[in-house]
Amino acid sequence: MARRPENEILYKALKDYLKLCVIEDRSLLWPEKRIWTSENILEVKRRMIDSPMFGADLSFEDKLQKQMERAQPELWGLICDTYYVYFLPSLHITLERKQHDIGWAAGQGGLVPPPLNDSLWDAQRSGFTRTGQKYHFKYAQFWLILLFALHGKGLKDRNTLIASPQETQKALDNILEAIPVGIDRANDMRHAILYMVHPDQYEPSISTRDKQKIIETFKKYIVGPIPSDLDEAIRMIRKALSPQYDKVDRPFDFYSDLMEMWKTGKVKPLVESVVGPVTVPEEEEAVSAVHEAPAEATEHTKIQWLLLKLGNDMGLDVWVAKNDRSREYASQKFSSLPRFKTEIPLTFDEASNRTIKLIDVVWLKGNEIKAAFEIESTTSIYSGLLRLADLIAMQPNITIPLYLVAPDDRRAKVFEEVTRPVFSKLPRPMSQICKYISFSSLYKRIPADSAVIKYLRPDFLDELAESCDVAE
Repeated sequence: MARRPENEILYKALKDYLKLCVIEDRSLLWPEKRIWTSENILEVKRRMIDSPMFGADLSFEDKLQKQMERAQPELWGLICDTYYVYFLPSLHITLERKQHDIGWAAGQGGLVPPPLNDSLWDAQRSGFTRTGQKYHFKYAQFWLILLFALHGKGLKDRNTLIASPQETQKALDNILEAIPVGIDRANDMRHAILYMVHPDQYEPSISTRDKQKIIETFKKYIVGPIPSDLDEAIRMIRKALSPQYDKVDRPFDFYSDLMEMWKTGKVKPLVESVVGPVTVPEEEEAVSAVHEAPAEATEHTKIQWLLLKLGNDMGLDVWVAKNDRSREYASQKFSSLPRFKTEIPLTFDEASNRTIKLIDVVWLKGNEIKAAFEIESTTSIYSGLLRLADLIAMQPNITIPLYLVAPDDRRAKVFEEVTRPVFSKLPRPMSQICKYISFSSLYKRIPADSAVIKYLRPDFLDELAESCDVAE
């Protein structure tokens, strides 16, 4: 069993939330207030989920403030309770930050949060897992918490939502499946809720990928077919390993006791596949999978120029796709940039280098490639992906940051294409390597003053980019 004595306070806190808020319609922070009604949840859903705001130009709180403009105090109270649940799993976020953010939300609604010495905050002093970048974006986790509560409101007997692990998991999985874009599905919060509600049946992990690695490492201990359900497979593994690895005073822990065994980096993907032959373009071939309309070509060229000039002003060498060398934007030729390269360093083998030469924009520092960009403004979002797929297939250990740059209204299409089975079965899945950058993020976040740009580092792009990995 994965129950930990030190986490009992977390289990109680989440069950208090479910009892007060989901089953009884009351608030966790203000139990005397009846704010978790179906009507209030639907109103917050209309503002946050039905009218989402994406992009890195505003923080989560800035976006939330716009979405909740002129909202009644009880709606902000509902947001505060949601913050409270969101913060429970995290070992990474400090108590001070948790109290600050909840206090900020309370202040937006003219509410006074519980005093800092209130016992309600005790559960926020611990957490059970470290949380990463995707978790800290918040919006997907908030969506799941709200939709899970709304689902509970619709049940004839709300207690059935948490009466059994099967019912809780089924509800969460159905909610996530109904969210159209995979990157918007809070699988990490799904894992967290299941563990905190049913700690005897689920592991203290919020990572789908960690669960897959555990199964891949220990699957030989499963008698019979491996269940498709990750949690069921891990329960079978735990049962098989317990006699050998349980401690005298507690069950073994996959993280503190066995992590070195399954986190070696040598584990093969859970789904075995053979990548077929890749297509390497000829040296002088001008690749264009879809003919661009003039307007699309102009937008593509503008983004290409922005990325080239940005890299140049940052003090990096820049490369443009071999077939785009003669292009210009606003009467400025690409080749006029001082750090424009006419030859790509021979970093990889000949076939890989031929593929790299046709990537839209590449940033370099000496012989090292610092970032590569494919710009997709056409309807297919496919030609650039194929080039990147070829590169990943030929160089499975590649560590170059790869970015797909596309219009804001193509965001869903980008994630849909990146997570196609053909790209998921590469030696390293495309979604784990590539990130998405919207056109609007580039326009808004690139400083106009080149004196500022020269102090930037290539990793500042992570502030603009969204991970395409739904399991992150």
